[in-house]
Order: sequence, then structure tokens, then C-alpha cells
Amino acid sequence: MATSLYRYIWHHTRREQIWMLVVVVVSVIPFFLSLNLPKLIINGPIQGEGFEGAGATVDYFRLTIPLPGFLGGSDHLVLLDGTPFERMEALFVLSSLFLLFVVVNGAFKFYLNTYKGRLGERMLRRMRYEMVDRVLRFPIRQFRRIRPAEVASMIKDELEPIGGFIGDAFVQPLYLSSQILTAMIFIFLQSWTLGAVAFAVTAFQAILIPRMRRRLLILGRERQLTARRLAGSVGEIIESMPTIRTNDTSNIVRARISEQLGRIFLIRFDIYQWKFFVKFLNNFLSQATPFIFYMFGGYFAIRGQIDIGELVAVIAAYRELPAPLKDLIDWDLMRLDVDVKYDQVAQQFDIDGLLDPATQAPIAASSERLEGGFQLIEATIRDDTGAALVSGVSLDLPLHQRLAAVGPLGDGAEVVAEALVGLAPLASGLINLSGRPLGAWPESVTGRRLAYAEPASYYPRSNLREALLYPLMHHPLHDARPATTRSESRMRTEALQSGNSLLDPNDDWIDRSALSPEPDEEIARIEQILVAVELRRDLTRFGLSSRVPEWLTAKAGPRIVLARRHLAARLREEKLDSMVERFDPGAFLDHATLMENLVFGAARQDEIAATRLLIRSDARRVLERLGLDRTLVEMGLKIAMTLVELFGEIGADDPMLRRMDIISPDEIDFYRQIVVRLGSSGRTAESDEDRGALIRLALSYVEPRYRLGLVDDTLRARVIEARTLFHETASQMVREGVEFHEPDRFNPAATLKDNIVFGRVANATPKTSARIDELLDASIDAYDLGPVVLRTALEYDLGAGAKRLSLGQQQKVTLARAMLKAPDYLVANRCLSALDADTQARILRSVLQLARDAGRPFGMYWVPSAPIENELFDRIVRFERGQLTSDSLADRSELVLSSSPGPQ
Repeated sequence: MATSLYRYIWHHTRREQIWMLVVVVVSVIPFFLSLNLPKLIINGPIQGEGFEGAGATVDYFRLTIPLPGFLGGSDHLVLLDGTPFERMEALFVLSSLFLLFVVVNGAFKFYLNTYKGRLGERMLRRMRYEMVDRVLRFPIRQFRRIRPAEVASMIKDELEPIGGFIGDAFVQPLYLSSQILTAMIFIFLQSWTLGAVAFAVTAFQAILIPRMRRRLLILGRERQLTARRLAGSVGEIIESMPTIRTNDTSNIVRARISEQLGRIFLIRFDIYQWKFFVKFLNNFLSQATPFIFYMFGGYFAIRGQIDIGELVAVIAAYRELPAPLKDLIDWDLMRLDVDVKYDQVAQQFDIDGLLDPATQAPIAASSERLEGGFQLIEATIRDDTGAALVSGVSLDLPLHQRLAAVGPLGDGAEVVAEALVGLAPLASGLINLSGRPLGAWPESVTGRRLAYAEPASYYPRSNLREALLYPLMHHPLHDARPATTRSESRMRTEALQSGNSLLDPNDDWIDRSALSPEPDEEIARIEQILVAVELRRDLTRFGLSSRVPEWLTAKAGPRIVLARRHLAARLREEKLDSMVERFDPGAFLDHATLMENLVFGAARQDEIAATRLLIRSDARRVLERLGLDRTLVEMGLKIAMTLVELFGEIGADDPMLRRMDIISPDEIDFYRQIVVRLGSSGRTAESDEDRGALIRLALSYVEPRYRLGLVDDTLRARVIEARTLFHETASQMVREGVEFHEPDRFNPAATLKDNIVFGRVANATPKTSARIDELLDASIDAYDLGPVVLRTALEYDLGAGAKRLSLGQQQKVTLARAMLKAPDYLVANRCLSALDADTQARILRSVLQLARDAGRPFGMYWVPSAPIENELFDRIVRFERGQLTSDSLADRSELVLSSSPGPQ
């Protein structure tokens, strides 16, 4: 990185800076002329100087150049004859000219500020991109020393003021200095005495105020460091929330955060005190100088040493001084501040061992396949303390050999696995891959030909498809295409001028050479891998509980309706139709909420937003028209009283309350207050807030689930009547937000299971429920809906960090996406540790079967976390205490224990 901020700015923006300097120099001319105009207006047209006679005129805008006397002749050269104006003409012309200069000076400021702002934003974008680029090239061990939230805070927040300063780095001091110097010269030209006073006060401010502000820099630096640590602490809290909840350590976390916030408060309070004292002093000096001008300038004017026009011009010129002087002082403070920030950020990102950018250069397609395996030669790996994790290991790993590396946990097998994919740098020795040092291979080869599966991969928020195919996103399939819209052209131009990547993230990035060029075969390959890692059952559940993707509904909708009829017929054949409450427009669904019964459809939005929409609109009017709103308010109050009686004394964090889906833990206090106001007094809810909350609670009620005896036949009939009226009178807004259930139509807003079952399974025993699931699977197979279920499941949102998946599911996804790369070599590092031994054994057999596939064979370095059948592998190596203790062909009889405890 550049050693100083100014060197960095000049390197990237020197052309723009030079252009702005030219604009500043040009802007001085109209600014100076605008200072002289008040004098001409007051002395000339207003006081009548030169217009003493009737019809007298004065020449304005006369331009001459003085000539030396030794040339003889005239003492000046006339470049432009003046234009004669009468008194009123001169007043209007000079005043209009003054207004014109105001506009011109404002236009210069507007142009410069806009230009500086755009330049600063471009450079801020460039700096953030470069910082992220450096993070991507950090040596792997650097990530063990940094806190992600602190790095994010530096890139997001600490670079912000640097970007804002870049546009002002060169032009702002020159522009402000030109304004100050121009005003000062003008004052001196009017009166040397007043000019000396103005110069003395200005110099005093320029010297004293920056010195007093130096303390603000120290405080600002402390504030920045404490704020960065606070961001890191908040990030750690979020990441460690399960640990906090399971160990009751939330209060020590609060105490530590409170201490950090206390330090920040004291620092910020000191900043406020010092900043406003300096501001008070600066404002006092700025306001005291006009007092001197009024008093002494008035004295000189009375004595006739200067005229009124000159005094007014001096005062007007001085009024132009405080703002640029203050801005110049502020600029100097910002310069010092951003210098400190740049140095601090540079220290964090300018580290030794950055990867060469060439190793990560974007390559559209890499046809280079590995022709040989690994060779470890006296490889030694150390941790950050210098202790040897693996010492002097020499090992040959042929490309298509399946090898198991066993041994006690932490005795070396795992570290060698990390070293094979470049995650554990060698302290000494060498790792060769296909005859070349591993580090000499670009990531376009190692990242595509090698696959790595670890026990705890991090998943950014995405759907399942993106998570599975993420290892295939190397380069967009299309090169940089010409921009088709003005917005695209502007985006590409800005990216180019900001030094950012020109690759389009919205293009198709999937390298299908590892899958299949045909979409159906691609899905088949994905399904094959998911079956191998035993994710098929989970995918079926994800798919059935999700909505069919919009792009698939036209093709799949008719077949789903046929599967619905097929399932209904099979249920009748086996006399299981009584176990399913069908979506019958004329029937009440006991196992659905009152809201679901009323709407009898599926919301396109999330349930909470949809409920609020309906309560505030058509549904509310229907309830009021039929008198159901009063019934539901009374019902909601009874539910609230029961819940408060049961859960009123427990905290919001109690697990029992969190299992309730009719009310959230945060709402218990709100409903307790309603019960206190209304429950004992027998009053009815009068406020819209109370009525809406009670109606919302009643509409979430399901009788068989909560068994409070609140739903009878009368209420059922009234709800069906309300449903009919609601469907007849629903507004266009509601129809756009809700899809009503119809027996012979596919509902795109409902889940896939609701569309096929077209009802709710009710009162079913575990055996009956399992049989219904079997019939559901049969109906899916009968109409070839398996790919639809799979494609729907692939759109399943994993949540932040894939927290909607269990750890075992995450590990299966990690292994599946490693194999989807169709690698030449797979390194599996205890990647199934969250699963039981039997499941691990089944998955291992499936993976080894795929590894020996004649069409796509691959080698393996497998570090198991459960006992293995060593006849499955071609070779077994054992590590103990960081040493390779045995290396032999697999024994066909014994089980190898991979996690046996090491020597004590």
C-alpha cells in the first residue's frame, strides 16, 4: 500500500486534481471582481460620485495597462474603452452585474463540490474494493488473529471520512486560500491599516485554532479504536449466542458492553467539550473583528482618510473571510484525522505474505487437469506459538488412490489435510502437486481440481442451490458484454474508473462442465450426490414445505393438480380420507387457524404482514359487518387471560413460552396490561390498538391445539359465512396479496404439500401419518414430480450462516458440494463428525463408490471421525503426536479407530 495518503491520492487522481486546480485559478477572477462591485455601486450611483451634472455619464469597464515613463507618450495602454452610463443606468447595470457574479461564483462552487464529491466516492469505492481484495489475499493464518466485525467496521466506517477527504485533498486548501488571499489583497488595496488588522486577526486564528484542535485528534483516535473494539464485541456476541444462552452468561456480556460504552461516552464527552470551546473561541474572534472595523474604519471615514464605499467594501470583503478561514482550519483538522485513519487502516491491511494477485486472476475455463498426486517431503507445520503440529512428514499420495488418515484427534492427520489444500502453511519442507510446488499453482487450478470438506464451513445467506453450486462459481460464462442500457453503461464506466471488477455478478457463473450441459441431467447429477450424502429426505421436506418457484409453476401446476386427485383417490381406497381435512369452500377446518378459515387461501407475503393487511382492510370490514369483530375481541380476551394466568409469572426467555406459536414471548407483557385493564372490570376494548391485538390473537387460535373450548358450531357457521362474503367483496389489493384455494386450480402462494394434499392431516397416529406420507410420495412419483420437489427444495432459504440447517445437515451439504465439483482429489477432514457412526459409514461407502466411478474417478484423503472399515480404502496411514507412524495397504479384516485417545 502507499506509504502516505497523499501519495495514494496523487497516484490515482492526479489528472482530476490538476483539472480542479485550473478551475480554482479561473474562479478567482469573478470572485475578485465581485468584491469590488459594492464599492463602485455605493461611491458611484448611490452617492453620485461623477454624476454631479445633469445628464452626466461615467465610463465603466475601462481596461488599461500602465506603461513606463521612459517609453514616452501616454502613460497607459487602453485595451478596452469604457462604456458610458448615466446614474440610474449605472445602478441597474452594476447591481445586475453583482447578481451575475453571485451566480457565477455559486456555479463554480457547485461544479467543484459536485466534481469533488464524485471523485471522493470513486476513490472510496476503490479503497474499499482494494481492502476487500487484500482480505481475499490474506495468508490463511491471518484470519485467526482478526475479528471479522472489526475488519468490516474498518472497511465500512473508517474509510468513509477518507473517501470524503480525497476530493478536497489538493483543491480545497488552494480554493479556500485563494478566497482568503483575494479578500485580503482587496482589503489592503482599500486601506493598509484595516488590512493589517484583518491580517493580524486572521493569522492569530490560523495559528491558534489548529494547535488547540490537536487534542481532538488524540481523542478522535481513541474513539475510533474503542468503537472498532465495540463492533468486534457485538459481532462476537452474535456468533456466540448459543453459548451465551446455554451458560447463562448474558449478564457478564452486558457488563462488558456497558464498560466499553462507558469508555466511549467519556471520550465523546471530552470531544464535545473541547470542540465547542474551540468553536466558541473561533466564533468570538470572527465576530470581534467587525467591531474593530466599525470603530476604526468609521473613525477613518469621518476623518476623510477613506470613503464610505471603501469602508463598506472592506467590511463586505471581511465577511467573506470567516467562512473560508473556518473551512480551511476544518480541512487541516480533517487532513490530520484522515492521515491517522489511513495509517491505522494501512497497518491492518499492509501485511507480509499476501497472495500474488496472479494466483486469483479470473480465468473463464481451466482445461488443465491434474496428472499426478501429492508428494510431501519432510513437511513440518507449526502453530502460532511455534509448537510443531506435524514434524518431518514425507508421504506420496497418488492421484486416484483412496487413502484414510487415522489417529487421535489433533495428532496430525487433520493438519496435513489442511496443508494439502493450502490452509496450513509449511514451516519447512515441501508439498508438490503434479510435480510442482503447491503454492505455484493458481487458484483457477487448485480451486477447481481439488475439493475440501471440513466439519464447520461458513455459509453466507443464500438458498440451498446457491450453497451447493457455490464451488462452481469461478467465472461468468460470458465475457464482458456491451452495456445494453444507459444504467449498465454508467455502472461499467464507474467500475472502470474506480478500479473495481468489471465482471457481472448477475451473469450465469455456474461451471457446468462439472455437472452436465443439459438441465435435466444437471438435476439428476445433483440428486445423485444428495442421495449419496443422505440429504434426499431433508430435501423432500424442504420442497414440500416451500412454494414452487414462479418460473416452474406453468409447467408443474397442471401435474400437481393431477397428483392432488391421485392422492385423494388413494386415500379413499385405503379409507384414510377421514384423516385429512380437505380445503372445502363450504367446510370449517378444525386444524387451521381462524384466519386461515376466514381467508381460505395463502398469502403471497409472510404471514405477519398478510395478517396485518387483512385485519386493516377487507377482512376487518367483513367482521364488523357480520358482528364477528365483537365475538373475536371477547374470544381474544379469554385467550389472553388464560395465557397470562399460565405464563404471566415466567420470563420471556422461558422455553415453554417460546414453544407457543399463538403468541410471541415479547408480547406477553403487552397482553398482561390489556388483561389488567379489561379482565377484572369487565369493560370492552375501546382503543383500536387493543381491539386489533385481541382480534389478531383470536384469529391465530386452533381449537384442537389449545383446547380452550372457544370454537363451537355457531362460530364455525359464522366464519364460513364471513369467508363467503370476504371472497365476494375482496378488493383488488387483497386479491393481489392472497391466492384463494380452489379445488381444480394450482395455488402458487401455497406450499407444495398444501397443493398436493389440499388439506391438513388431522388426528392421525404415527403409523397412519407414515402411510399418508408414503401415499404422498407415490403420487409425486406417479406424475414425475420428483424434480419439481427437488427444484423447489433448492430454493430453500438457509438463513444467515445456514442456521436453518442442523450441524449434521450443514456437513452433508459441505461434502455434497465438494463432490459436485467433480474434483481430481477430495480432502475430507472429519467432515461428518456431527453424525452418528452408522450414518457416517453409509455415507462413506456411497462416496467411495462415486470415487471409483469409471466416468469421474477421484482420489481421496479421508480423515474419519468414527471407526471405519479399512477394506473400503486402498491405503491406511496413521498419525500420532505429529508423526507418521504407519503407512500400509488397507488390511481387509480389521476396523480402524480414527478417534482413539492418544497416549497420556
